[in-house]
Amino acid sequence: MVSAKPSRGVGPDGIAYPRSSGVKVIVIGLGYSGVVTAIECHRKGHDVVVYEQAPELTELGDIIGITANAAQIIAKWGNGKVHSQIEPLLCTWAANNIRKHDTGEIIFPQPMDGYAAGSGYTGPRGPMAMIFANHCRELGIPINLGKRVTEYFETENEAGIVVDGQRISADCVIACDGVKSAARPFITGINDKPHHTGYAAYRAWFSSEEARKNPKLSWLFEGEYDKMETYIGPDQHCIIGTCSHQNGVVWTMTHKDIYDTASESWAFPGKHEDVLNYTKGWHSRIHDVVNATPASQLVDYKLLWRDALPSWVSRHGRMIVLGDSAHPFLPTSAQGAGQAIEDGATVAICLELAGKGNTPLGLRTCEKLRYARATLAQKIGFETRDVWHKTDWELAAKNPQSVSMPLPNWLFGHDPQKYAYDDFDAAAQAIKNGTTYVPTNLPPPGERHRVNDFKPQDASPWLRGEIVPRARL
Repeated sequence: MVSAKPSRGVGPDGIAYPRSSGVKVIVIGLGYSGVVTAIECHRKGHDVVVYEQAPELTELGDIIGITANAAQIIAKWGNGKVHSQIEPLLCTWAANNIRKHDTGEIIFPQPMDGYAAGSGYTGPRGPMAMIFANHCRELGIPINLGKRVTEYFETENEAGIVVDGQRISADCVIACDGVKSAARPFITGINDKPHHTGYAAYRAWFSSEEARKNPKLSWLFEGEYDKMETYIGPDQHCIIGTCSHQNGVVWTMTHKDIYDTASESWAFPGKHEDVLNYTKGWHSRIHDVVNATPASQLVDYKLLWRDALPSWVSRHGRMIVLGDSAHPFLPTSAQGAGQAIEDGATVAICLELAGKGNTPLGLRTCEKLRYARATLAQKIGFETRDVWHKTDWELAAKNPQSVSMPLPNWLFGHDPQKYAYDDFDAAAQAIKNGTTYVPTNLPPPGERHRVNDFKPQDASPWLRGEIVPRARL
C-alpha cells in the first residue's frame, strides 16, 4: 500500500507552540510510557497533566533497552540536550556473547546494533527515568506524585478522573499505568487481571567501584567496551554485563517460578541463596557476580501477562491504554520500552492531526496505526525465550545465529513519527468509512519477522550525531 501524503502538522521533528492545539490531556502513570507520552503531547502543542500514584521516583532497577526505533524520538528532546545527558549512561556493547550455561562456550557473538551507543539507548533504568522526568518538569508539565486515581468517567464530550475526591476532566485520558493497570477495566470494559507467565526475573544493578576490587570479576572490565554475556540453559537464562562505560554492573536471570502471586505484589527483594540454587551447575562467573551483588540492589520480579485486547480505546473514544497497560512485553523481546515510546509519540501526533474537535478519531487512529505492529513485536519475546530455554543444540551447532535475538530493520529502522504523519489520513479514513486499513510498519505478508538485517547506518541521524542542533526551543 502506498502511504497517504503527509497531513498537516508540525512534522516529525517539529515542535508546536505550547498548548496551541487546545487539546487537554490527562496522562496516568510516570513510567517510561507515561513520561514519553506527556513530553510528546507537550511538543505537539497539547495541554498535559500527569498523575502518578508513587509518592516519589527512585533510581532502583537494572537496565532498560530503548532500541533505535524509539531512541530517535528521545534524541530530539531539548534539541539534543537530553541526548547529551543520557550519553554518559549508555552501554557501549560491541557484542552479546551467547554462551552455554555450564561450560561458558560461546555459541554466537551477536552484534548489538540498535541497542548500544550510536544506534540505541541501553542504560540503567532508574537514572535514565530521572532524566526523562526532569525534562518533563523543565517543560512545565505538571506532575502530581502520590495521587491514586479512584474513579474514571467519560461522556461523548469529555473524559476524566477522580483524585482525592476531586473530579478532573479533559478532552482525553491516556492510561500508561503498567501491566497491573487499574484504568484498563474501565476503558476496555473487560475486567481481566494480569496472570502469571510461570516465570520471574531477578534483576540487579550496582556500581562497579567495589566490583573492580574483586579479582573474580576482573574479566568484566577487560577491554574498552561494556560486556554483555548471555548464558542459556534448561528453562532459564542469565545475562551479565557492564553498562555506562563500565561504571555499573548489571545482570538479570529469567527463571521458572511456581508461585502464582499475580493478584498480589509482583516485585520482591531477591535472595542470593535462591539465585544460587537456580544456577547450580551453571558457570562459576554467574555465581561470582551474584555473590558480589549488594542485597539492597537485588529484586525478583514476577513476569505477568495480559491477554490481547480487542481494542485499546474506550466506548466514547475519549480514553486509551498504551504501553504495558495495552500490550505487556517479556524482557526477551527487548521492545517493551521501545513500543511504549512509539505509542506515546504516535498518540501525540494523532491528537494534533485530528484536532480538538475530533479527539476520539485521534485516539482510534493511534490504535489503528499501532495495534498490529505492537502485537507482532510482543511475539518476539516469547519466541526468543523459547529459543533460549528450549535450545535445539543440534540446530545451534549448524546455525549459531539461530540462538540470537532478531535485529529486524522493520522494527529497529522504523521511524514511527514520520509513519504517523504519512499514514494518519489513510487510517482515519478507514475508521470513518468502516473499511480495512493495511499497516505498512511491519513485514509484508509472507515475509519472516525474525531477521537480522538492521545495520548501524540504518539508525536515525539524530542518534548518529549527524544532526546539527538548531537554536534551543
